[in-house]
Amino acid sequence: MKPTKLLAQHASALIVLVLTVFASTARPDETHTASPGYWIPREPSRAHYKIDCTIKLAEDFLLQGKEVIHFVNTTSKPMQTFAITWFKFGNQTLKITANGKSVTLQTPLKSFPQDFTLAEPIGPGKSLTLEVEFGISIPAPPEEPNDIGPVTDWPRLWWGFPSQDDYEVKLNVPDTYTVATSGRFDHQTGCYHAEGVPSFGFFLGKGYEVLEDQAQHVVVRCLYKPEDKKCAELLQETAIDVINFYREWLGFYPYRILTILPGMDRPAGGYPAATNIVVIHGMGRMEEKPELHWRWITAHEIGHQYWSRYVMEKDKPGWLWIGLGIYADREYCRVRGLSNQKHRELMARYVKGVRDGLDTTVNRSQEERSKIKFDFNNIVIHGKGFSIISALDCILGEALFGRIYRRCLKEFAGRRLGLHEFRAVCEQESRQDLGWFFDQWVNSNKYLSYEIASKKCEQKGNTYISEIEIQCLGSLKMPVPVAAHFEDGTMQRTFTNRLRDVDTIQFESRSPLKDVQLDPDQALPLVVPPPSPHEQELTKAIQNLPWFGAGKKALEVFEKARENKMSNPGRWFKLGLTLYDGKYYIASLMPSLEGIQIARLKWAKK
Repeated sequence: MKPTKLLAQHASALIVLVLTVFASTARPDETHTASPGYWIPREPSRAHYKIDCTIKLAEDFLLQGKEVIHFVNTTSKPMQTFAITWFKFGNQTLKITANGKSVTLQTPLKSFPQDFTLAEPIGPGKSLTLEVEFGISIPAPPEEPNDIGPVTDWPRLWWGFPSQDDYEVKLNVPDTYTVATSGRFDHQTGCYHAEGVPSFGFFLGKGYEVLEDQAQHVVVRCLYKPEDKKCAELLQETAIDVINFYREWLGFYPYRILTILPGMDRPAGGYPAATNIVVIHGMGRMEEKPELHWRWITAHEIGHQYWSRYVMEKDKPGWLWIGLGIYADREYCRVRGLSNQKHRELMARYVKGVRDGLDTTVNRSQEERSKIKFDFNNIVIHGKGFSIISALDCILGEALFGRIYRRCLKEFAGRRLGLHEFRAVCEQESRQDLGWFFDQWVNSNKYLSYEIASKKCEQKGNTYISEIEIQCLGSLKMPVPVAAHFEDGTMQRTFTNRLRDVDTIQFESRSPLKDVQLDPDQALPLVVPPPSPHEQELTKAIQNLPWFGAGKKALEVFEKARENKMSNPGRWFKLGLTLYDGKYYIASLMPSLEGIQIARLKWAKK
């Protein structure tokens, strides 16, 4: 090799070496002076919103005001591009000034979230003050509305997920309305204050009266129409009892106010409208539901002030926070001696979904969820979501699961909790690998089905030996509790071995065996008997039939249903309608009669 060429190679290698050393020894702030574009902190800083808002009702519904957003960059990197979000409808105005300098929004209003770039980056530890002027105009109805809200949207910093912030809100509203908000009213400032909340909401209503009392330091308010006072009193009394129970059980209640609002006319449940605001439907039709319903739904909605408000959701679909919230109201019902009917009904939705042949896999992408045609929210997110939490509590035990529950509330206060973090806490507290549990329940369509195959009891001297054979009939395997009751009033409990399809359990007692129960606490969604392959195949075939234009295909499915003696009355009903639409008039009568007869038999058994 020529000397000049060799020298050139050594020179190139030397340059590469110098550059490599320089890059490895350079300080981070020398190589990355600012993060380009929009980026989201893993834990956004807690912002403070000071809002002065006026609501006018003239030709249009007008909401306008000013707000000051104070934000401190608590990360280790500069931030220069932010995003803001607000309503996506109506005629809007939105002007933003950042640290005294005007901000230009790049896209037309109604297209939110909108990003904007500051003239100078906000360094670590530095603050940002946004001054926002906003307004929205919506055509008003012919008459002044009786109710406005709950309204929960304000111009606010957007991170793509909820974050907890502090609010100081002044509302200027017509005197004819009663006001309810997420905050406590301060007479000195004339503002409603709320700290550490992912949303601030308000509601305006005409013709309402207000019940107000306290659960220790928590102000509990209930808005109601005069004719609905009896139901309002029950909700108010229950809310105070629930908050006191949750505080005693968990050690705290996260907020200082709770407002109960009436919802739609039909008594169909409720929802958490905003932090500290819950809606209960059907207060005017109290007699249509038993007292259990009203106590349970109140405890249920208050439970979501812990899960989804105090601890926020990280995963979608949000089965985890739903399940953990329902677990709270189940504990309230259990300790207060109320029926477990509501919780069995939730599990029954999921069990029916299994019997109907639905894919109840929980872990789905947004694209997969968009293609689902059944009631995924009620069957999977609520029904199976609670079933998973109940099953986990069942195998870990009340004391251990209680530690997990409280630890998640403590460690994830003001933060988001997802399955990954929840499983990690469960495994740390239990010192077990729980992959076998979560993989089956969350990532698969497997279902739980166990039954007692046989039982016998023999006396040997002064001792009775009972042998119970438990058979796994489903595709999901987990330990299932077994309780043996004896004639002297004693009882013994144990669990099946999850690795065995058939498990023989032995009990020793001083008196004969009286009875054996699987799942004695009714904590599990046992699908017994399991659906037959033929029944699931038929169910899917009927689900896939269009309501109109099924034609001969409906007749083919009908013949298979008759041959296999399908037991679902609802499916017979759809078959009858599709046959009638196809002009198979005589055949269409038979499914209706079959469905009526099956329904009568089921009702008689109850």
